[in-house]
Amino acid sequence: MVTPSTAGQPDNGNEEEQISYADYVIDPEAATAIQRSLPVLIASRRCYMDQQADDEISTDNEDLDMYIKRIADHCSHEQDYLLPDTPLKEAIFRVMLSEGNRPINAEDISGVLTSKWAMTPFPRNTSPEVIQRLLSASGNYCISRIPDPEPEPEPVAEPPAVEPSSAMADAMAESAPSEDEAD
Repeated sequence: MVTPSTAGQPDNGNEEEQISYADYVIDPEAATAIQRSLPVLIASRRCYMDQQADDEISTDNEDLDMYIKRIADHCSHEQDYLLPDTPLKEAIFRVMLSEGNRPINAEDISGVLTSKWAMTPFPRNTSPEVIQRLLSASGNYCISRIPDPEPEPEPVAEPPAVEPSSAMADAMAESAPSEDEAD
């Protein structure tokens, strides 16, 4: 199978290359950087009944976790939360909210969308490669990649000091010129 990371490379038969996808989250700092109100953005993804129950949407970041928890616990289970004609970037955002904004990668999102939209009249390409491309270009949704952890430096092992064995020390002493021979 040719994927974006293997395109142009020779096919080695049965070898399947494992692609590692980065994890992403909805990032409040990204919202601040682009001057978006993340509480309003997230609160508007709640189900119809929850939106009707509120008089006004709080713009306080302290309510952010409350909105995400409500979506994950209740709204995401409603029939109209993730409709098959939902644009893919919006669907990705809604999947991330339904998972409680825990770190999630393109493969996991692809699995959720594929299972939800398996038997719909709107066939969609929800492959991990497509989801990964959309995740990397989802700045308006305040989605940020979690940096890969830096590998821990391997300790440099010093070679152990080699002590000469007693037999070797005796042999070295015998081969050294004695004081009597030096004169």
